[in-house]
Amino acid sequence: MPTRTFLRSLPVVCAIAVAAPALEAVNYPTTRVLTHREQAPLVRAWIEQRFDTVLPQLMRRTGIDMWIIVSREYNDDPVFRSMSPLTTFSSRRRTILVFFDRGGDKGVERLSIGRFDYDKLFTVVPTHNDRQLEGLRQVVDERQPKVIGINESEAWNHADGITANEKRRLIEALGPANAAKVTSAEALAVGWLEVKTDAELEAYRHVMTVAHKVIGEAFSNQVITPGTTTTEDVVWWMRQRVVEMGLGKWFHPSVSIQRQGGTKPGEIVIQRGDLLHTDFGLVYLGFSTDTQHHAYVLKAGETDAPQGLKDGLKAANRLQDLTMQFARLGRTGNQALKDVRTAAIAEGIEPSIYCHPVGYHGHAAGPPIGMTDYQDGVPVRGDDVFRPNTWHSIELNAQVPVKEWGGQKVRFALEEDAAILADGRWDWILKRQSALYLIP
Repeated sequence: MPTRTFLRSLPVVCAIAVAAPALEAVNYPTTRVLTHREQAPLVRAWIEQRFDTVLPQLMRRTGIDMWIIVSREYNDDPVFRSMSPLTTFSSRRRTILVFFDRGGDKGVERLSIGRFDYDKLFTVVPTHNDRQLEGLRQVVDERQPKVIGINESEAWNHADGITANEKRRLIEALGPANAAKVTSAEALAVGWLEVKTDAELEAYRHVMTVAHKVIGEAFSNQVITPGTTTTEDVVWWMRQRVVEMGLGKWFHPSVSIQRQGGTKPGEIVIQRGDLLHTDFGLVYLGFSTDTQHHAYVLKAGETDAPQGLKDGLKAANRLQDLTMQFARLGRTGNQALKDVRTAAIAEGIEPSIYCHPVGYHGHAAGPPIGMTDYQDGVPVRGDDVFRPNTWHSIELNAQVPVKEWGGQKVRFALEEDAAILADGRWDWILKRQSALYLIP
């Protein structure tokens, strides 16, 4: 089957209008998380708005007028979750979703072949579960699309959701004439996952508030008693806290220690004078967060961290500034990486940069800026460009010698989620860490 890679042939940057139709403003609570019942209508409304406003433009940008997504129960396409209401935990048996661009103001037709409408987000084309592919063939024959996109990709895991078995069956069902129209929908899948609406951005700020709250609680005497509490105690407290709040998680949190003179293997009890680091993420309202912060455990008689530690945090903040300065609309992740590293080294900062998109997935679709093992550029995906209304996790570290620790190099690793807006400005989803948490 012919496949085409669209990413490199697209315009350098293409803004997607996502603000209309406007959804009713939500007053998010400040002292609690929303119940699942409260979340459900919000999530459904965002999906419907995206179908009406984001999807038509993406399909036209990528030249695909029919997009077919095939999922099976507990083996979902990575895109499926972003199109599913909160009442859906997985695709049902075999789910075949079809999006057909009718052109102009007619918008995109949304069809579900089989039995399930997913909270009325799709028009059902009724078939028996064992005859869905026959129903799909009829839909395709009736609409006569020019280009049929399926989620198959070498470079993009998010756009590689169709299995070998499902592709084989799909091609057989379509017949030779329709099968000749099939191509990779990688650019469409990536675009769908990376572009966000104003309503989603507003919600994500609330989600990030909750993530910061958990970190703030963990880095306090509510959880930590110096000389007694271990890093593993804090890790498991954070994980349990997320569960008790009714939220999801996409990776196991971590907490680590740096201290003057270094630590020995197995030293996990938190002591006064330690610099702590956490990497923490949760899932709420369908969005994943990814945050790395530092805390300092005060020694007896101290009221603040040593100036060298505070200066190290400032150096990492400066590296964040440089990253966002060079990661601009229309530029690639690899271009940003090269320029950031050059500028940082010129300023005397020892950098390591490994930013990634964030949103429906923790490591989401879109251009990375380096990886821990790719500081000279990321193959293929690093050549993708930054686009408006997308979210990115600014993840990096700076190695800084700390005077008070005898010039010992300390790793200041920060991670903060940010949005690149329609006008090209970067905006922190909530705020970045510019001061150490202090633990008495």
